[in-house]
Amino acid sequence: MRRRDLVSGLAAAAAGAAGFVVGRRLRPELRRVGWKPPALRPEIAPPGIESGAYLTAEMCRRELGVTNLESSGGAQAIAYNFPAWHPSPFMERLYGKNWTEYELAKRARPLFPGHQQPKQPLWGYFNEADPQWAEREIAAAADHGIHGWMIDWYWHDGVMFYQEQLENGFLAAPSRNRLRFALMWANHDWRAVYPAHAPDSAAILLRQTHSQQDCLRVMDYCIEHYFRQPNYWRLNGALVFGIFDIGLLARQLGGADGLRRAVDGMRSRVARAGLGALHIQSSNVHGRLESRFRELGVDSATFYHTFGWSYGGRAPGGISPYCDGAVNSIEQWKKGRERCSVPFFPDCPVGWDDSPRFGSSAHMVVERSPDQYELLLRAACRFTEGQTPRVVFLSSWNEWTEDHVLLPDAVYGYSYLEAVRRVFGAPPA
Repeated sequence: MRRRDLVSGLAAAAAGAAGFVVGRRLRPELRRVGWKPPALRPEIAPPGIESGAYLTAEMCRRELGVTNLESSGGAQAIAYNFPAWHPSPFMERLYGKNWTEYELAKRARPLFPGHQQPKQPLWGYFNEADPQWAEREIAAAADHGIHGWMIDWYWHDGVMFYQEQLENGFLAAPSRNRLRFALMWANHDWRAVYPAHAPDSAAILLRQTHSQQDCLRVMDYCIEHYFRQPNYWRLNGALVFGIFDIGLLARQLGGADGLRRAVDGMRSRVARAGLGALHIQSSNVHGRLESRFRELGVDSATFYHTFGWSYGGRAPGGISPYCDGAVNSIEQWKKGRERCSVPFFPDCPVGWDDSPRFGSSAHMVVERSPDQYELLLRAACRFTEGQTPRVVFLSSWNEWTEDHVLLPDAVYGYSYLEAVRRVFGAPPA
């Protein structure tokens, strides 16, 4: 074989493995813009950093305590959606006209040899609040087995931002009913991480302050704008509403009894609107209330991004292999199930690298790959066997500045989405 043919064949194989080709032909949207496959650069740990083992099925089985990873099917894949990729008036007032968090992603730089930064969206830096782009995102998600999006929703005592993606883009897209959606109320302080030296040192732009009355205002807004939508996600017939930090909300409301009153009031609001039941989910920070969730009116729990270490309690500034994070994820699922008095749903992170926000103070996960992610997905489906309902969260659809993205990028192409489809299946033709 001629060297040129060999090199071309290797490039084609790499492109196919990354999901850039369909059959033997380049995807039409890439062919139109004259795209060429990038050099395959697996991200590796830098010198001096101990590399972890490669995630295997045996590791997953051992951590789960099972003999196989086979699943009966039927689990719903719900991907978190961080809607920061469009101009939003609140953020524009702070950072300038047409500003989006893409600006951080574009300015990211590698911090060690082999560090894959900046991450470049394969579709370019598009406006997710445009219904035409929303249509394309919906097709990519639904075609690859994703049942719905859990959309980060920002309400700070009535101050809102980033809702334009949902209200102007997704809900205006003609094919929106192909995908379910729900809200995760991201009730954490909003910090200036654009960039910042470290998470804890970033200035607070909006502090969380909520009352019983504000919880009812949240429900009123959701009833008017979201809960009546035919594709709002329900579990066992109930509208799903996630709360990122339920422990913080409980403290602001005077403790567990105040949280219970708020939950009762929110449910009553939804029932009086003729919308049936409300399913409250604790999405990340549980405030050591897990054993009391059922009595407090919380219906399910999960742990958003089980190895987001810069925000997740570990010291910032470090590098870890993907395998370690995946094993840690399974350990966190088991702990969550043991502690919670309600169903606990596993979450499967694509990766983690928040160096676009924090530079060398970030935590960076290396040696990630779609095949390891697929194993983690299969482990999560196996974990949900025997549980009703069965849900697997995916973190996430589009967190470009934290490097957990299912959307195609210029390195991995569609390969992560194709891993999701192999596990959860394509929709019926």
